[in-house]
Amino acid sequence: MTRRTWNRRDYCRCTAVQNWDYDEAAKKLRCFRRWLEDNISRLPHQKIGGSVAFCDCELALIQAICSVMPPGVLPMSDDSGQEQQEESPVSELAHIRPAGARKRRSVG
Repeated sequence: MTRRTWNRRDYCRCTAVQNWDYDEAAKKLRCFRRWLEDNISRLPHQKIGGSVAFCDCELALIQAICSVMPPGVLPMSDDSGQEQQEESPVSELAHIRPAGARKRRSVG
């Protein structure tokens, strides 16, 4: 049996990786830069030195993580009558919620 070496970027399918910074990623995702900064520990990203970068595959994963699927939208299976649910690599991250309000710092 051969042992497979795990690559941290197995999810990436980019043929030519284009990295985006916080501002560019927020613009592409149509969200606030601050939201990305506040949730970076729970989002797929690259950390190069002290800089954070996102490729298009990581932005697609973030969109999948934040997608909301109301009940009854998924197609019904023909044989069992139950909703089909496929396990996705981001399903365990679906519980991510924005951080709560922060305490204001006193300006002194």
